[in-house]
Amino acid sequence: MTIQEALDKASEGRYHIHGSDGVETSYSGASSDCSAWTRKDNHSSFMVAVEATFLDPEFWQALGRALGHEDETEHGTLLLYAPTGSALAKKIRWGEYTMVRFVDHLATGKTPQSFFTSFPSPKMDQLNV
Repeated sequence: MTIQEALDKASEGRYHIHGSDGVETSYSGASSDCSAWTRKDNHSSFMVAVEATFLDPEFWQALGRALGHEDETEHGTLLLYAPTGSALAKKIRWGEYTMVRFVDHLATGKTPQSFFTSFPSPKMDQLNV
């Protein structure tokens, strides 16, 4: 899956943002650098850097919905460590789990594009239908 395909899929999963003044918007498309959104009140468009999108938990939840992962289903356990060294195990959903995996992926020096290549391509899904 490419970054553009991931953004398109998340939009199918009901991902949306509002304009800076809270006005409703609709998704207009994306590249690997930016996504385009159109205001519903005056039909003007604006761009959002994909880096900002990847920091939005709503994006990951919507992508999960589009890929068939239920919001309520626990996907794994995340260990949260306190400064004292004690750990707290927290059950997390697919979106949270995948967002943490994404940040870990970047922390090891890898690119956002290389993260999404592990996801099934929507083009391949269409061929299997």
